[in-house]
Amino acid sequence: MHGLRGNERLLLGQIASAGRSEVEPATSLTDLGLIGNLHTAALVDRDGTIAWACLPRFASPSVFASLLDPERGGFARVAPEPAVRGDQRYLPSTNLLETRFTLPDGGRLHLIDLFLLDPDRESSPSILRLLESEGSTVAVTVTFAPRFGYGARVPALATRGREVIATDGDDRLVQTAPWPSERQGDRAIARGRVAPGTAQWVHLGFNGARPPRDPVGAAANAVAFWRTWVHGAAAPIHRLAGAWHTAVERSELVLKLLSHADTGAFVAAPTTSLPEWPGGGRNWDYRYVWIRDAAFAAQAMLLLDHRSEAAAFLGWVVDRIEAAPDGPAGLRVVYGAHGESDLTEREIPGLRGYLDSRPVRVGNGAAAQFQLDIFGELLACARLMVDLDPIALSRRWRRLVPLADRVATAWRRPDRGIWEVRGPPRHFVHSKLMAWVALDAAAGIADRYGDSAAARGWRRTADRIHATILRRGWDPDRRTFVRSFGEHAVDAANLRIPLVGFLPFDDPKVLATIDRVASDLAVGPFVYRYRADDGLAGPEGAFLPCSFWLVEARARAGAERLARKSFDRLLRAGGTLGLFSEEYDPVRRRPLGNYPQALTHIALLRAALALGYASAPAILRRELTRVWPGAGPAGPARPMGRG
Repeated sequence: MHGLRGNERLLLGQIASAGRSEVEPATSLTDLGLIGNLHTAALVDRDGTIAWACLPRFASPSVFASLLDPERGGFARVAPEPAVRGDQRYLPSTNLLETRFTLPDGGRLHLIDLFLLDPDRESSPSILRLLESEGSTVAVTVTFAPRFGYGARVPALATRGREVIATDGDDRLVQTAPWPSERQGDRAIARGRVAPGTAQWVHLGFNGARPPRDPVGAAANAVAFWRTWVHGAAAPIHRLAGAWHTAVERSELVLKLLSHADTGAFVAAPTTSLPEWPGGGRNWDYRYVWIRDAAFAAQAMLLLDHRSEAAAFLGWVVDRIEAAPDGPAGLRVVYGAHGESDLTEREIPGLRGYLDSRPVRVGNGAAAQFQLDIFGELLACARLMVDLDPIALSRRWRRLVPLADRVATAWRRPDRGIWEVRGPPRHFVHSKLMAWVALDAAAGIADRYGDSAAARGWRRTADRIHATILRRGWDPDRRTFVRSFGEHAVDAANLRIPLVGFLPFDDPKVLATIDRVASDLAVGPFVYRYRADDGLAGPEGAFLPCSFWLVEARARAGAERLARKSFDRLLRAGGTLGLFSEEYDPVRRRPLGNYPQALTHIALLRAALALGYASAPAILRRELTRVWPGAGPAGPARPMGRG
């Protein structure tokens, strides 16, 4: 650890003393590419294996889960013979994943994986796998070994010519390959050869989905869909990305993949139980819609001029409020993508877990927590929508008003906070901050629509919250905002104090807090959330969203050079595909936590845009003021939420 600062040696020493798993994964998370159909998603390894897929929805039981257990989880593989690991890339500006295998004789096999996009067929997803060789004829093996119910059940397999039919109760998964398959125990295997100049394909259809009549044409349609969507926005903010355009665009495409076509909701990640530390118990199910994270995603969509996505999400939230028996007081922290509120957390026996990390969990106990900050994220999103498109919420804004009234009465309560601690509730500074954001944003919305009386009342309460945070949340001895009232611990969530406009970026308290987070919680560019008890045992990795928040805060506080250096180093954590997990082990240099993580991609996207803004010419800054209010290096930002 030569060359590390004192805090870095301390952090890494604490992690080492807590125990480090020596298990090395067969697959690193950055070796996995994401594909999806806006209802669910799958992860594909560099050896041509679909290692994770839940059908037909994000939170359905898995059909392929070898990522969590190579023996019991189930998989589908298309691979050359002899088997080699390929290189992966996305077809430019799309979510079509290409794996390129180079054979010992110099020949190459190209495998392109995609979901077919059919918003009307949520219950019948289709995965298409296109094959083409180059340079020589390539021998190919297609292996089909699904396991239903998180690996609990081996389905009945029946072969019928080129088809293999896997049946589990009322569910059927059919693989159609170029060649006939043979049963070999609990799997079916097909072998054939792909000659140059001829395209072959494999299709996986769930519950009645049939192969397209023209598979190559279907893939071309998918390419056109993604390229039209990602380039369809006229957002001038794209001009800020500069050298990081590819990373920004990939984050944009990931967020779209994690959205739900029917409901407008955004899931936090497509996976469950990928550990925050190898061998530890911090293994959570993220295949649901966190109000907070989804609001951040909607704000990012607004910045990129994808207004219909943000409007759909806000409509989904209004429906949740109206469906709750006690209105805003009943708004939960997390839901299923279709509004399911029963997310009882339970453990799945038998699966060994990624990196031998157990338990594997489904459901999430945080759904029943009180987290004050979610109201601020929602109303900040609504405020930005009103700024960009006043007509969009002109008839619905009053349906969001009860959220502000809820905050005005509940802001003095302790809560579990943004980090969802499993210990006793506390008066977290970040939670009070977002209560201020909620009321400030609500007042701005009310002013826009002519309700000055409501605006005045919310601003009075917002002023009281502001004063309380400055009085009880600031530690004058350590010169930092603290994690919660009455304690001295530092919390990286407080990097958001200037990002949401509570104080300007050049305020001495803001600059001191940025420095304190960097000195106490950072190892190089990687930032840990806190060093304090959270009611859970064991260590965790550095938190990548916080790492990108530090980049954004520094860029907008005038430390552009330092921010740029950190940002370039952080980008390496996304591997060649540019997909980012929730956390990262800076010692082993491996990603941890659920993958890919929406919140990380939101934070990355905003950090890149902040860096671009810091060096943009004045004429472009003026053009962007409307879509990114107060984004200048030394000026306060209006509430825009996390990331």
